[in-house]
Amino acid sequence: MQFSPLIIGQVRLSAEEAVNLALQKNPAIKASALAVERNEQLLGATRNVPNPDLTFDSPTGVFYTIGVQQSFRFPTVYGRQYQQQQQQILLSQKEQVITANDLKYRVHTIYSAIQSAEAYQRQLLSQDSLYTQISQAAQRNFDAGTIDKLALLYAQTQAAEVKSQARTAGFRVLSQKKQLEILMGISLSASVFTPLAKLPSPALDTSTIVQNPTVQVAQQWENVTQKAVEVERANALPGFMVGYYNQGTQEAAFGLRWRAGISLPLWAGQYKSRINAAQTEQQMARQNTEVQKQTVSSALQQAQDDLISSANSLTFYETIALGQADAIIDIARRFFENGQTDYTNFLRTTNDAYAIKLRYLEALQNYNQAVLAIHYLTGNL
Repeated sequence: MQFSPLIIGQVRLSAEEAVNLALQKNPAIKASALAVERNEQLLGATRNVPNPDLTFDSPTGVFYTIGVQQSFRFPTVYGRQYQQQQQQILLSQKEQVITANDLKYRVHTIYSAIQSAEAYQRQLLSQDSLYTQISQAAQRNFDAGTIDKLALLYAQTQAAEVKSQARTAGFRVLSQKKQLEILMGISLSASVFTPLAKLPSPALDTSTIVQNPTVQVAQQWENVTQKAVEVERANALPGFMVGYYNQGTQEAAFGLRWRAGISLPLWAGQYKSRINAAQTEQQMARQNTEVQKQTVSSALQQAQDDLISSANSLTFYETIALGQADAIIDIARRFFENGQTDYTNFLRTTNDAYAIKLRYLEALQNYNQAVLAIHYLTGNL
């Protein structure tokens, strides 16, 4: 994987800064911008006329003369094609918004995962520090003959398990950082991420699905297909032709050398077929819009349900469980230091308390992910 020379080291990198860097460097964003540029460049081609016909023939069989003929579509055709291409430009711009919204969501999600993994790691390292001391003390007491082999093995096993969990959390941090580096196109080096914190709760309003970029693209595609119908109807209008020929003798007056004509749309069936096909595509676009609305509405409802569920869990942990977990750890430590409990009971008690702290971090991560999902689905990232 090749990265640019930019290195971010020993600086705090916020989620917004990570998003901005990804938007600047991600190739998908550049590709969507080029798609908009291409459609803008095609705007001039909507009013193209056929190349003129230049002839060199002998109308009388006596001499050769040069002639030229130019044909034109009915002016309405060019106007309708121009309007359709304008709608196509708007469509590519809205598709560009989808690309940006998807990238923002991926960056925010990975950034949040890094915050969660780092919080997990810090919590486990704190527990690891305590359990390592307990394991070492258990070894000394076993050597002194004050505890049995079972108590020693239990203390060592608990310490080893916590150490393994802390190591796994560290690997998860590195893995998520590598994914973020790929999206941003830079090396994060020793970047410092903002600590895991509860994101502000979004407004719960299902009517905001109209702001979803996918829905807006579907609605814009309806506009494009509507213009396509208008273009096909305009194609059924007559065309024009003007030219210069010398069909008489060389002495014929200049004014008699011109010709003009009109192309008649006699084969109505072919035009009707194209118009019907364009109208069918327009109906398909309308149905696709409804499908997108239903899909987004369902996903938004699920995200809102997840938010409410996670918020209830956070309230429980923040108001009751975390305080009790801290109290359990403090009391268990005092009892252990005073000899009122043994290694096994101390480790079991504190392990349950630390598990509460880890479940709180999990609930906080789920809450933040639900918030990000709602912002993503409503196009507000």
